[in-house]
Amino acid sequence: MDGTKSALAATAVNTVRGPMPVSEMGMTLMHEHLICDWSRHATEPNDRLARERYYAVTDPTMHWLLTEDPWSCLDNIRLDEAEPTVEELGQFAAMGGRTVVECTNADIGRNPQALRDISERSGLNVVMGSGWYVHPYHAPETIGLDIETLSAQLITEFTDGVEGTGIRPGIIGEIGVSPLFTEHERVRLRAAARAQRNLHVPMLIHLPGWQRRAHEVLDIVVDEERVRPEAVVLCHMDPSGVDPDYQRKVADRGVWLEFDMIGMSTYYAGEGQSPAPDQTAAAIALLVENGHGPQILLSHDLSVKSMWTRNGGNGFGYIPRLFLDRLERHGVPAEVTAGLLTANPAATFVAADGRVERQPESGDRQW
Repeated sequence: MDGTKSALAATAVNTVRGPMPVSEMGMTLMHEHLICDWSRHATEPNDRLARERYYAVTDPTMHWLLTEDPWSCLDNIRLDEAEPTVEELGQFAAMGGRTVVECTNADIGRNPQALRDISERSGLNVVMGSGWYVHPYHAPETIGLDIETLSAQLITEFTDGVEGTGIRPGIIGEIGVSPLFTEHERVRLRAAARAQRNLHVPMLIHLPGWQRRAHEVLDIVVDEERVRPEAVVLCHMDPSGVDPDYQRKVADRGVWLEFDMIGMSTYYAGEGQSPAPDQTAAAIALLVENGHGPQILLSHDLSVKSMWTRNGGNGFGYIPRLFLDRLERHGVPAEVTAGLLTANPAATFVAADGRVERQPESGDRQW
């Protein structure tokens, strides 16, 4: 058995149905939300028409509006139904999909038992998230806790399971960094980093994509907290694709660059417009040309009901069905695109483990 296959077989990933070898991950989406709730700070509008929309049930006729203001409909920002989620996942499964990394943490409505139900009904492997989101979503009972206490709580979820369910996370994240990057977020970022050094799993960090905070975050996580760069996944790199120098310098630090807004048409008030797929494809093609293909991860970050295909969105099957071909039209070799949803996600878990000796093959990235 060669070094790569040996490492894949030796490394395990926690799924909501129990541990499995990384070699069984197959086609993987690295950043999605199946069950989540963004309504912690939702406010009922005063205007009558706006209030009617706020309490409406999401449907295709609302898609044009919800791409501009997804938080204008309470139902839209609550993914809380197993049956339609399973149906939507069927499109990914039909394209050969095997695994979904679910990045919802406790701050935004994580539900381990619902995720296990979805996994069993869909036949897909589901890897559950952990940690804390951006400051406005932090649970009141965690405010004021220090780094070591938070880190210990996170480690306990991996050893004992979440909330008495016995279901264990498989990743740390997504860990929230907002445009303000508050002190509370910095504390949680350090807590997550210290837990990672104990747990040896990938650490996914939610970046404010329209800003350029990656180096500031990596200075803390990699330089100060000594997390190995190959264990770090920087999420929401899509908007910074217009800044190739920034992306190249971030990639040069040896971390994973996750383009996880693919096919998303949402406008985020106060931050920016999600980039078009062709913009993202061009940015990825340039990174591949510069030798960073083995560091790239792809996903949709489906997080609201308007992104379901039944409501006019692109759903979970957009990347394998359409986006990989777009990458090839931008000059990305077929052998590279083939690995973006398979070899790269598996390598993320192997690299994060760090305890498995992996002999690189010809063409592999030298970690």
